[in-house]
Amino acid sequence: RVREARELGESHGRGVESRLGDTSQPITMRQTNVVVIPNCKDIAKYQTFDKLIQSINQARRSSRDFVLKKKEEDASKDWCVSINCAHLHPQFGMPTPAEELAALKHEEEEGEVDVNLQEYKKRRDEARRSPYPSIIVEVQSTPPPDFGSRRDEAAMEAAANEMEEKESSDDVTSEDVKKLEALFGMSAAKKSGSVDDPFYDALGEAFGNKQIISQTPVSMAQNWVTENDPAFNKDTSAFTNSNTRHVDVAYQYVFHNLAMLTATMDDTDNEKRPKRGQKSYVVLPNFVPTSATSFDRFAGQVSNIIRVMPNLVDKVMVSTFHPEHVVASTRAPLPIVIITWK
Repeated sequence: RVREARELGESHGRGVESRLGDTSQPITMRQTNVVVIPNCKDIAKYQTFDKLIQSINQARRSSRDFVLKKKEEDASKDWCVSINCAHLHPQFGMPTPAEELAALKHEEEEGEVDVNLQEYKKRRDEARRSPYPSIIVEVQSTPPPDFGSRRDEAAMEAAANEMEEKESSDDVTSEDVKKLEALFGMSAAKKSGSVDDPFYDALGEAFGNKQIISQTPVSMAQNWVTENDPAFNKDTSAFTNSNTRHVDVAYQYVFHNLAMLTATMDDTDNEKRPKRGQKSYVVLPNFVPTSATSFDRFAGQVSNIIRVMPNLVDKVMVSTFHPEHVVASTRAPLPIVIITWK
């Protein structure tokens, strides 16, 4: 839902930018979404649900320091999309026995009780008690700061684009012309024993007979893991990949893989249950590809969220491979998150 909220804010900004005129003013968007989770037994206790939401928010705050790779078209002025996550629960604010005992000891030490403060806290907690565990996602999309005339800026951008088009049209040099003349001057009628067209034979003689082999990110990861990961088991391991550059999509993709693993935990067929040592390799070729530190922090936040999930705690271990790792044995050609079943 956080990803959807971000995409909604970004699409609002793009839509407003496309409709702006010379005298138009950009409009700020605000929206509140409520996600109700009525059937999840793992978050029936308030303390578990509260820790889960707090760990998710901590992961979102930590992602501000990641070294992200942006597309060239994203280099223009971006709208500011801010997202806030809060939560409601039927037992919101109810203390545990240990917390009640600590509060009583504190009252004894203080020697007096502030009745008004207690009543305020009670009403505050009751206001956030809902029939079911719920998450409130608030999104706000605000325009970028305008330090000058938008008309002048648009004119400068148009002039820059025109100059780039002219420069790109003048890229053909005299050397390129000479090469083409030499190529087409060859005798295409010469028989080389190839079943291909003589024109392509001439291309091969001019530039060399080179074979192009395409490799996908998954195939590159599979080849490297097969050769360098001693714990790899071809019978129980799985590979998936995502081309995302966004942090929220990366979190979503990793936890989707975890969800697929946990969905088979209670399966009656033992062959379908996750086995000890089973690994899932999540390949993220475009996610923080130049920063192993950011990638390790990302995996660390995934582990922190897992620790507060009752159905996954002490059952899953998260590790990483990355092109920029200091340790040579974990220096893979692509960023890879490894989910290992304990």
